[in-house]
Amino acid sequence: MCKKVIMIMLDGFGIPEKGWLNSIYSEFCDSRFVGLLSEFSIPVRTDMGIDGIPQSATGQTALFTGCNAAKIMGMHVQGFPDTKLREIICSQNLFSSLVKRGKKVAFANAYVRYTLEELERMRLKSVTTTMVESSIGWVRNLDYLQSGNAVYHDLTRKSIKSISPVQIISPKQAARDLLNISNDYDFTLFEYFLTDKAGHKSDLGILKEVLGDLTTFVCELVDSAMENTMIILAGDHGNCEDITTKKHTKNPVPFFVYGYPLPSKDRGIKSIENIYSFILEDIFKVPKSNLGVLNG
Repeated sequence: MCKKVIMIMLDGFGIPEKGWLNSIYSEFCDSRFVGLLSEFSIPVRTDMGIDGIPQSATGQTALFTGCNAAKIMGMHVQGFPDTKLREIICSQNLFSSLVKRGKKVAFANAYVRYTLEELERMRLKSVTTTMVESSIGWVRNLDYLQSGNAVYHDLTRKSIKSISPVQIISPKQAARDLLNISNDYDFTLFEYFLTDKAGHKSDLGILKEVLGDLTTFVCELVDSAMENTMIILAGDHGNCEDITTKKHTKNPVPFFVYGYPLPSKDRGIKSIENIYSFILEDIFKVPKSNLGVLNG
Protein backbone atom coordinates (compact mmCIF):
# COMPACT_ATOMS: atom_id res chain seq x y z
CA MET A 1 0.00 0.00 0.00
CA CYS A 2 1.38 3.43 -0.97
CA LYS A 3 2.30 5.75 1.85
CA LYS A 4 0.44 8.99 2.39
CA VAL A 5 2.69 11.67 3.84
CA ILE A 6 1.67 14.47 6.21
CA MET A 7 4.40 17.03 6.77
CA ILE A 8 4.23 19.66 9.52
CA MET A 9 6.58 22.60 9.11
CA LEU A 10 7.39 23.84 12.64
CA ASP A 11 8.72 27.38 12.54
CA GLY A 12 11.22 28.29 15.25
CA PHE A 13 11.25 24.88 16.94
CA GLY A 14 14.78 23.85 17.87
CA ILE A 15 16.37 21.17 20.02
CA PRO A 16 17.48 22.51 23.42
CA GLU A 17 21.22 22.48 24.05
CA LYS A 18 20.77 19.98 26.90
CA GLY A 19 18.39 17.77 24.93
CA TRP A 20 14.67 17.08 25.16
CA LEU A 21 14.58 16.19 28.84
CA ASN A 22 14.72 18.92 31.51
CA SER A 23 13.86 21.50 28.85
CA ILE A 24 11.04 23.95 28.09
CA TYR A 25 9.38 21.07 26.23
CA SER A 26 9.42 18.68 29.19
CA GLU A 27 7.98 21.51 31.29
CA PHE A 28 5.13 22.58 28.98
CA CYS A 29 4.47 19.50 26.83
CA ASP A 30 2.99 16.11 27.58
CA SER A 31 5.67 13.54 28.38
CA ARG A 32 4.48 11.40 25.49
CA PHE A 33 5.14 14.21 23.01
CA VAL A 34 8.67 14.62 24.36
CA GLY A 35 9.12 10.85 24.18
CA LEU A 36 8.02 10.75 20.56
CA LEU A 37 10.49 13.50 19.65
CA SER A 38 13.29 11.67 21.47
CA GLU A 39 12.59 8.33 19.82
CA PHE A 40 11.55 9.28 16.30
CA SER A 41 13.66 12.30 15.38
CA ILE A 42 17.23 13.11 14.45
CA PRO A 43 18.94 16.52 14.74
CA VAL A 44 19.66 18.50 11.58
CA ARG A 45 21.67 21.69 11.26
CA THR A 46 20.15 24.90 9.93
CA ASP A 47 23.24 27.10 9.45
CA MET A 48 24.07 25.61 6.01
CA GLY A 49 27.72 26.42 6.60
CA ILE A 50 27.10 30.17 6.67
CA ASP A 51 27.96 32.43 9.60
CA GLY A 52 25.15 34.21 11.40
CA ILE A 53 21.77 33.32 12.86
CA PRO A 54 19.57 31.06 10.68
CA GLN A 55 16.45 32.78 9.33
CA SER A 56 13.08 31.81 7.88
CA ALA A 57 13.37 32.83 4.22
CA THR A 58 16.55 30.91 3.51
CA GLY A 59 15.75 28.13 5.97
CA GLN A 60 12.35 27.32 4.51
CA THR A 61 13.64 27.67 0.96
CA ALA A 62 16.32 25.08 1.77
CA LEU A 63 13.79 22.79 3.44
CA PHE A 64 11.36 22.79 0.52
CA THR A 65 13.76 22.97 -2.44
CA GLY A 66 16.83 21.04 -1.32
CA CYS A 67 19.17 23.88 -2.23
CA ASN A 68 21.63 25.55 0.11
CA ALA A 69 19.77 28.84 0.02
CA ALA A 70 22.02 30.58 2.55
CA LYS A 71 25.11 29.70 0.50
CA ILE A 72 23.47 30.94 -2.70
CA MET A 73 22.53 34.22 -1.03
CA GLY A 74 25.81 34.49 0.87
CA MET A 75 23.84 35.12 4.07
CA HIS A 76 20.79 34.10 6.06
CA VAL A 77 17.71 35.98 4.84
CA GLN A 78 14.91 36.69 7.29
CA GLY A 79 11.19 37.05 6.81
CA PHE A 80 9.80 36.78 3.30
CA PRO A 81 11.79 35.55 0.30
CA ASP A 82 13.14 38.16 -2.11
CA THR A 83 13.10 37.92 -5.90
CA LYS A 84 16.09 35.57 -6.10
CA LEU A 85 14.74 33.16 -3.51
CA ARG A 86 11.30 33.20 -5.13
CA GLU A 87 12.91 32.24 -8.44
CA ILE A 88 14.53 29.25 -6.74
CA ILE A 89 11.27 28.22 -5.07
CA CYS A 90 9.30 28.50 -8.30
CA SER A 91 11.89 26.54 -10.28
CA GLN A 92 11.73 23.51 -7.99
CA ASN A 93 10.02 22.63 -4.75
CA LEU A 94 8.47 19.62 -3.04
CA PHE A 95 5.04 20.29 -4.50
CA SER A 96 6.15 20.81 -8.11
CA SER A 97 8.58 17.88 -7.98
CA LEU A 98 5.83 15.53 -6.78
CA VAL A 99 3.21 16.87 -9.19
CA LYS A 100 5.59 16.25 -12.11
CA ARG A 101 5.64 12.61 -11.05
CA GLY A 102 1.87 12.25 -10.92
CA LYS A 103 1.44 12.71 -7.18
CA LYS A 104 -1.43 14.63 -5.61
CA VAL A 105 -0.34 17.35 -3.19
CA ALA A 106 -2.16 19.69 -0.80
CA PHE A 107 -1.43 22.68 1.39
CA ALA A 108 -3.87 22.38 4.30
CA ASN A 109 -3.56 25.91 5.73
CA ALA A 110 -6.58 28.19 5.40
CA TYR A 111 -6.11 31.74 4.08
CA VAL A 112 -8.79 33.80 5.81
CA ARG A 113 -7.52 37.34 6.34
CA TYR A 114 -5.96 37.90 2.90
CA THR A 115 -6.12 36.48 -0.61
CA LEU A 116 -3.06 35.60 -2.66
CA GLU A 117 -3.51 38.82 -4.63
CA GLU A 118 -3.62 40.92 -1.46
CA LEU A 119 -0.50 39.23 -0.10
CA GLU A 120 1.24 39.98 -3.38
CA ARG A 121 0.35 43.67 -3.17
CA MET A 122 1.52 43.85 0.45
CA ARG A 123 4.72 41.95 -0.38
CA LEU A 124 3.92 39.41 2.32
CA LYS A 125 4.30 36.20 0.34
CA SER A 126 6.01 33.59 2.51
CA VAL A 127 8.04 30.67 1.21
CA THR A 128 5.06 28.33 1.49
CA THR A 129 2.71 30.82 -0.17
CA THR A 130 5.17 31.22 -3.05
CA MET A 131 5.49 27.46 -3.36
CA VAL A 132 1.74 26.86 -3.30
CA GLU A 133 0.96 29.63 -5.77
CA SER A 134 3.58 28.45 -8.27
CA SER A 135 2.77 24.74 -7.97
CA ILE A 136 -0.93 24.41 -7.09
CA GLY A 137 -2.27 27.84 -8.05
CA TRP A 138 -4.89 28.22 -5.32
CA VAL A 139 -5.27 28.16 -1.54
CA ARG A 140 -7.98 27.03 0.86
CA ASN A 141 -10.24 29.83 2.07
CA LEU A 142 -12.85 30.41 4.78
CA ASP A 143 -15.37 28.12 3.11
CA TYR A 144 -12.89 25.25 3.23
CA LEU A 145 -12.15 26.00 6.87
CA GLN A 146 -15.82 26.07 7.88
CA SER A 147 -16.39 22.67 6.27
CA GLY A 148 -13.35 21.11 7.95
CA ASN A 149 -11.39 20.95 4.70
CA ALA A 150 -8.64 23.28 5.90
CA VAL A 151 -6.73 23.91 9.13
CA TYR A 152 -6.05 27.37 10.51
CA HIS A 153 -2.52 28.18 11.57
CA ASP A 154 -3.47 28.44 15.28
CA LEU A 155 -5.20 25.02 15.14
CA THR A 156 -8.20 26.13 17.23
CA ARG A 157 -9.33 29.16 15.11
CA LYS A 158 -9.46 31.32 18.25
CA SER A 159 -7.41 34.10 16.64
CA ILE A 160 -10.06 34.75 13.97
CA LYS A 161 -13.17 34.38 16.12
CA SER A 162 -13.75 38.14 16.11
CA ILE A 163 -13.53 38.52 12.32
CA SER A 164 -14.95 35.30 10.91
CA PRO A 165 -18.03 33.19 11.73
CA VAL A 166 -16.12 30.01 12.47
CA GLN A 167 -16.62 27.41 15.17
CA ILE A 168 -13.80 27.13 17.71
CA ILE A 169 -12.37 23.61 17.70
CA SER A 170 -9.89 21.63 19.77
CA PRO A 171 -6.35 20.79 18.61
CA LYS A 172 -7.54 17.17 18.45
CA GLN A 173 -10.25 18.11 15.97
CA ALA A 174 -7.71 20.08 13.93
CA ALA A 175 -5.59 16.91 13.72
CA ARG A 176 -8.59 14.88 12.61
CA ASP A 177 -9.40 17.47 9.95
CA LEU A 178 -5.83 17.30 8.67
CA LEU A 179 -5.96 13.52 8.55
CA ASN A 180 -9.23 13.66 6.60
CA ILE A 181 -7.73 16.13 4.12
CA SER A 182 -4.71 13.88 3.64
CA ASN A 183 -6.88 10.93 2.63
CA ASP A 184 -7.24 12.43 -0.85
CA TYR A 185 -3.56 13.26 -1.38
CA ASP A 186 -0.16 11.63 -1.53
CA PHE A 187 1.55 14.54 0.24
CA THR A 188 -0.11 17.07 2.54
CA LEU A 189 1.70 20.03 4.12
CA PHE A 190 0.65 22.11 7.11
CA GLU A 191 2.62 25.08 8.44
CA TYR A 192 2.65 25.93 12.16
CA PHE A 193 4.45 29.16 12.97
CA LEU A 194 3.09 30.11 16.40
CA THR A 195 6.14 28.45 17.96
CA ASP A 196 8.31 31.10 16.31
CA LYS A 197 5.98 33.94 17.29
CA ALA A 198 5.91 32.74 20.90
CA GLY A 199 9.69 32.51 20.92
CA HIS A 200 10.04 36.07 19.70
CA LYS A 201 7.72 37.28 22.47
CA SER A 202 9.67 35.30 25.08
CA ASP A 203 6.45 35.04 27.09
CA LEU A 204 6.10 31.85 29.14
CA GLY A 205 2.30 32.07 29.26
CA ILE A 206 1.97 32.29 25.48
CA LEU A 207 4.57 29.60 24.92
CA LYS A 208 2.84 27.23 27.34
CA GLU A 209 -0.45 27.58 25.43
CA VAL A 210 1.20 27.21 22.02
CA LEU A 211 3.21 24.14 22.99
CA GLY A 212 0.22 22.64 24.76
CA ASP A 213 -1.91 22.90 21.61
CA LEU A 214 0.92 21.54 19.48
CA THR A 215 1.41 18.59 21.82
CA THR A 216 -2.25 17.59 21.65
CA PHE A 217 -2.31 18.09 17.87
CA VAL A 218 0.76 15.95 17.12
CA CYS A 219 -0.17 13.16 19.52
CA GLU A 220 -3.64 12.93 17.95
CA LEU A 221 -2.09 12.75 14.48
CA VAL A 222 0.12 9.88 15.57
CA ASP A 223 -2.69 8.06 17.41
CA SER A 224 -5.31 8.41 14.67
CA ALA A 225 -3.21 8.03 11.52
CA MET A 226 -3.92 5.04 9.31
CA GLU A 227 -1.21 2.41 8.88
CA ASN A 228 -0.40 3.76 5.43
CA THR A 229 0.15 7.32 6.71
CA MET A 230 3.49 8.70 7.83
CA ILE A 231 3.97 11.88 9.84
CA ILE A 232 6.94 14.20 9.30
CA LEU A 233 7.88 17.19 11.45
CA ALA A 234 10.63 19.51 10.23
CA GLY A 235 11.62 23.09 10.97
CA ASP A 236 13.57 26.03 9.60
CA HIS A 237 15.55 27.20 12.65
CA GLY A 238 15.48 27.22 16.44
CA ASN A 239 13.79 29.80 18.66
CA CYS A 240 11.14 28.76 21.20
CA GLU A 241 13.39 26.22 22.92
CA ASP A 242 15.44 29.06 24.44
CA ILE A 243 13.19 31.43 26.37
CA THR A 244 16.16 33.56 27.46
CA THR A 245 16.32 35.24 24.05
CA LYS A 246 13.77 36.68 21.62
CA LYS A 247 16.02 35.85 18.68
CA HIS A 248 16.45 32.72 16.62
CA THR A 249 19.04 30.21 17.79
CA LYS A 250 21.79 28.19 16.13
CA ASN A 251 20.46 24.98 17.68
CA PRO A 252 19.66 22.08 15.36
CA VAL A 253 16.02 21.29 14.61
CA PRO A 254 14.39 17.87 14.78
CA PHE A 255 13.60 15.85 11.68
CA PHE A 256 10.78 13.68 13.02
CA VAL A 257 9.58 10.67 11.04
CA TYR A 258 6.77 8.44 12.29
CA GLY A 259 5.43 5.50 10.29
CA TYR A 260 8.60 5.10 8.25
CA PRO A 261 12.19 4.22 9.26
CA LEU A 262 14.32 7.14 10.40
CA PRO A 263 17.25 7.93 8.09
CA SER A 264 20.33 5.90 8.97
CA LYS A 265 23.60 7.66 9.73
CA ASP A 266 25.04 6.74 6.35
CA ARG A 267 22.05 8.41 4.62
CA GLY A 268 23.64 11.77 5.38
CA ILE A 269 20.64 13.77 6.59
CA LYS A 270 22.73 16.26 8.54
CA SER A 271 21.49 19.64 7.31
CA ILE A 272 18.09 21.12 6.59
CA GLU A 273 18.51 21.06 2.80
CA ASN A 274 18.99 17.25 2.85
CA ILE A 275 15.37 16.65 3.86
CA TYR A 276 14.04 17.46 0.37
CA SER A 277 15.97 14.61 -1.25
CA PHE A 278 15.04 12.16 1.52
CA ILE A 279 11.33 12.78 0.98
CA LEU A 280 11.57 12.46 -2.79
CA GLU A 281 14.22 9.77 -3.11
CA ASP A 282 13.60 7.54 -0.10
CA ILE A 283 9.86 7.89 0.41
CA PHE A 284 8.55 8.56 -3.10
CA LYS A 285 11.33 6.63 -4.88
CA VAL A 286 12.33 9.42 -7.26
CA PRO A 287 15.72 8.49 -8.80
CA LYS A 288 18.54 10.59 -7.42
CA SER A 289 19.56 11.60 -10.93
CA ASN A 290 16.14 13.25 -11.40
CA LEU A 291 16.10 15.37 -8.26
CA GLY A 292 17.68 18.39 -9.92
CA VAL A 293 18.89 19.92 -6.65
CA LEU A 294 20.33 23.42 -7.05
CA ASN A 295 23.44 24.36 -5.13
CA GLY A 296 25.43 27.47 -4.45
